[in-house]
Amino acid sequence: MRNLSYEFCRLTPPPLPSPMPAKQYTAQLYPGVLSIPVKGNFVGFSVELSVANQILGTNSSRLAVPFLNYVAGLKSRSGAAPPIRVGGNTQEKARLFLQSFENRQFINKTENINPLNPTRTPDVDISLDLYYAMTNVSALLGVEWYIGLPFADATNVTGISAMLGHAEKILGDRLVAAQLANEPDLYGIGSRKRPNPYPIGSFMDEWGRAIEAINNDPLVSNKQSLLGPSICCNIDGQWSIDQVIQAGFVTGFDSNLKILTVQRYPHDNCDPINPTNPQTLYADYLSHTNLVNVVKEYNSASAYALQHGKPLVMFETNTASCGGFVGLSDSFGAGLWGIDYSLQMAWANFSNVLYHFGGQTVAYNAFTPPPGTINIEDNFGWTTGPMYYMMLMVAEALGPSNSSRVVDLKLNNNNPYTPGYAIYEGPNPTKLVLINYMNDPSGAADTIVTVSVGGGTTNVPAQNPQTAYVRYYSANSVTQKYNLTYAGQTMGAPFQSDGRLRGKRDTQQITCDANTGCRIPLKGPSAALVFLTQDSLNAVNTGVDDDTGDPSNTFPTTTETGRYAYGAKVDQGVLQTSNGRGGKEERKKQGLRTSHGDLENGTANKRVVGVSGLVIGMMVVTAVGLFTSSGTRI
Repeated sequence: MRNLSYEFCRLTPPPLPSPMPAKQYTAQLYPGVLSIPVKGNFVGFSVELSVANQILGTNSSRLAVPFLNYVAGLKSRSGAAPPIRVGGNTQEKARLFLQSFENRQFINKTENINPLNPTRTPDVDISLDLYYAMTNVSALLGVEWYIGLPFADATNVTGISAMLGHAEKILGDRLVAAQLANEPDLYGIGSRKRPNPYPIGSFMDEWGRAIEAINNDPLVSNKQSLLGPSICCNIDGQWSIDQVIQAGFVTGFDSNLKILTVQRYPHDNCDPINPTNPQTLYADYLSHTNLVNVVKEYNSASAYALQHGKPLVMFETNTASCGGFVGLSDSFGAGLWGIDYSLQMAWANFSNVLYHFGGQTVAYNAFTPPPGTINIEDNFGWTTGPMYYMMLMVAEALGPSNSSRVVDLKLNNNNPYTPGYAIYEGPNPTKLVLINYMNDPSGAADTIVTVSVGGGTTNVPAQNPQTAYVRYYSANSVTQKYNLTYAGQTMGAPFQSDGRLRGKRDTQQITCDANTGCRIPLKGPSAALVFLTQDSLNAVNTGVDDDTGDPSNTFPTTTETGRYAYGAKVDQGVLQTSNGRGGKEERKKQGLRTSHGDLENGTANKRVVGVSGLVIGMMVVTAVGLFTSSGTRI
């Protein structure tokens, strides 16, 4: 559950650096070493399978309206919906049923908990209706999906190929790829899925047997639909991605391997006995240097992937494993970190990065439904985290051209507290992202960045724009959690969002000097997205209301409370006791959670119920072309 003490736990901002970086510095732009072209929907979602019914909706006929709005907000800026993965630890023992469960839910959780698994996730059964729900989301918003296949029992090759075949049949070309094995480098230690030691050779042997079943299964038409190896941690002498590549993983499985994937959390928060104090780590997340050190571990894999024509995807990540750190992962500072981390991966030639979602007790979620979502009829009261605002800025920074190329500018003598990136489309820079990690409400940490295009000693003629257009990601402190703003707009306080921004969008215009460039003020803390051309600004405004910033296609509810900050209330007694079914004490008694923290669906009988009709949440929407698990068009 998410109670008030959880919501308002705030850390102390780290002290200012000593010595302080220069308060005024130049971003001199000229052609340099750029990334591969990346798409506007570079940033996507990774949804833990066991909480998919909280995020997507209860079944294929009742999609969650705020979720659709969150996705639409990103799509309107990037030109395409964010890719979404449904999987994680709970995919590993998942079983597929051809009929829906009680109350037509597509997920049924059991009480079979592995005590050696630090995330203490329940076993999960899914029905085909999950894939129909995903298909309906795609029909509305064009989402493309990654799914997870069960691999805890690698001998069950028939179950693996059958799940892939049914998903492919329902999702069609909206299925990008399927994950076979989630974090297999931990199989021999953390979750005890295999004997210890569990070598790379054994993993590849098991992959080979599963692939043989897939290749022989007539239900699977696309044989090159797998991704891997999805290793995560390189700890305690476990595998690295380079070692897996050197063992022949890519060349050996080339005809079945579509995408090369890794997973990574900068810090581990999975030890319930000796938990980490996030205050001691906060400064790590407010430094460009630390995330650069994480990303550069994949430089060799990135080069290899390019050489062999395989996209490299950061398939699951966030601030810290097992739900992140309360007070850190849900703070404005984490949002700044996410902007920096995402663009650093783009510069390192990743093709996508997926930020993970867990249950309602998880700190790092970009957005979280209210307690008891699966039982209520109204679609309001969601909580928006800093990571969603981050995603909005990155979506606009990369834009809809699908040709954006990124470069780390190493600004201010590569100072770790004032990083910045340029985005090129073709030969010319069109946008910049500037970050100030320092925290000082007095203004002592504010900076001014002079953006200069060509000229000076660059041997390129000066091409400074007449006007720069700036949108800020803002808060009063790095520790602030809610009522954050991007371009002057907010999603409000906890339990107050329906997935749509509020307020008038603010794009500041700065007059530039033809010789010296554009002076961009940057508060400490904040991030700025600088548009250097009117065309680059117009591109991210397509399909968006000029005043509200809302996409033209949003999904209103029928709850008459205006924008929920002005009317909707959630009874505090409910918040303090509700955890979907049975409340906090019941949850503790059952000991069930997902991603270090949640049981929202409880258990359900495997009773087949009929599927008919279509009502998507409480929204008004035309139902043409959508499907239910009966497989009939309605």
